Amino acid sequence: MLVQTTRTADGSIVCISLDRPRYANALNSDLVESLITALDEAFNSPARLIVFKGSGNSFCGGFDLREIESETDATLAYRFLRLELLLQKVHYAPIYTLALAHGAVTGAGADLVAACKKRVVISDATFRFPGVRFGVLLGTNRLRDIISQKAYAILLEQQKLELNEAIACGFIHTLIDPKQQEELISALCKKVSGVSPETMASILQLDRQQGVTDMGLLATSVATPDFRQRVQKYWLEAKSIANNRK
Repeated sequence: MLVQTTRTADGSIVCISLDRPRYANALNSDLVESLITALDEAFNSPARLIVFKGSGNSFCGGFDLREIESETDATLAYRFLRLELLLQKVHYAPIYTLALAHGAVTGAGADLVAACKKRVVISDATFRFPGVRFGVLLGTNRLRDIISQKAYAILLEQQKLELNEAIACGFIHTLIDPKQQEELISALCKKVSGVSPETMASILQLDRQQGVTDMGLLATSVATPDFRQRVQKYWLEAKSIANNRK
């Protein structure tokens, strides 16, 4: 199982846990499709709150590039488009969404956090958005909407977003102790349950038209010659840096 889904007895809270700890919960094709399915099931339930967690040492290590050599421009582009579809399902969900992040959260993992309406760190976390290094515009508008002008430095200067700064700029709402998770989830669900499902959906989907622009930006960025080669070059460089640190 790549995704573990649990529900409270009354069905008001759905917890979706990424469960590939061996690979830092990196988003391969199967995990993305499993998350899409889990979300669709939650949307067709009485849930008022969807919680995202990650097993192991990190919430999510980003887009899985371990099998890059077997990819083509077309298959790689399709994977990114499906990923953006997932992120839009989260961002425009008719149900309130909460990310409980921890560890080194990278790329698409950080984009998944950004797609949630409530963003909380348990223990400690850092965030990086390296996709621009290989020309992929994934979640760019969502990040800018959250942290405004700071997004340009984070993206173009490839700055790591440390926890204190993530809180200061509004990317993360708060830091809690892991033991406080259940209390936070219960209290948050109680608060949002005071709003009707119809009103909640209307509020959460106010900017839905922006999703069309975001998908267009991504499609343009991946529909370029030698797309796979650019991503593979980044991947090899990233592995080399990681190996040198050992």
